[in-house]
Amino acid sequence: MKAKHTLAGALALAMLASTAVSFQVSAADTAVTLKGAKVEAEAGGEFSVDVSLEDIPSTKVNVMDFAVTYDQTVLNVDSVKIGKSADVDVSGDSTASDAPVFATNIKDGEITVSWTTALDSNSWISEDGVILTITGTVKDGVADGTVTPIDFAPVTRETYDGSGKNNSSMVIGYVYGGDSATYTINAEAGSVTIGSKQTTTVTTTEGGKDTTATEATTTATESKTDVTKATTTISGNIVTGSVAPGSVLYGDVNCDSRVDITDAVLLNKAAAGVVTLNDTQRTNADCNGDKEVGSQDATTLLMFLVNIIKTLPYSD
Repeated sequence: MKAKHTLAGALALAMLASTAVSFQVSAADTAVTLKGAKVEAEAGGEFSVDVSLEDIPSTKVNVMDFAVTYDQTVLNVDSVKIGKSADVDVSGDSTASDAPVFATNIKDGEITVSWTTALDSNSWISEDGVILTITGTVKDGVADGTVTPIDFAPVTRETYDGSGKNNSSMVIGYVYGGDSATYTINAEAGSVTIGSKQTTTVTTTEGGKDTTATEATTTATESKTDVTKATTTISGNIVTGSVAPGSVLYGDVNCDSRVDITDAVLLNKAAAGVVTLNDTQRTNADCNGDKEVGSQDATTLLMFLVNIIKTLPYSD
């Protein structure tokens, strides 16, 4: 999904009045499974990989922040579309046209993914199933038998601009009022196996006449690249940084010395007038540097989180 579409998602997210301020609980004993499909495709041909969320607990999911990684020397990713499980029913709600928000950015072999909704738990992700589908093409000349992984990782960004410390966590969980949690993530990588199309000819006889039909299948004949099944367990804890007293950490709206999607949640709430920020929070929330706090700051912060922009504050 291109930056223009991502920006549209950011604008929609900025309009929402979220009901939560920060992740306060890490649900270490509660785990979800983030799983990629294993598919086959031919060199120069198209591929489609579903990413599923499984083992969803009864407390459901209303926020996700992670990256999907792939080998860009083997695959060209053209689009990322929301899956049925994440495309929750918001019919009848006055904000249905704006929520939930699904934002992605494709760059340098990484797809950043952000999903959130400010609606009540009836519109949270509650059923196991496909949350997104990645489509694209295999590059010409890739050898038959090549197996290239579709894996998961924390979004590549610093914990805050200039921290020198990289974000080390994916986030899947929920935030609602004063109640919030992040789940442990069991990540199971998917893959695309490259194979040649084989043509099979079948002749049948009906009523004294021979009928010939051909069927094309993709077959991987020999493994050229060995890929070990990747299963990663990632806890909900997020690495924090340190900020010198009196300094400004743009984007750190909840003042926990990191910048992540929980700050976007609080900033949306402040922009909607649901909460009042203190002086430090307001200073940090000025993500576009105009000395005001509003929906444009929320838009800018989400653009930063999905790697459309690299620094804060930012103004175009």
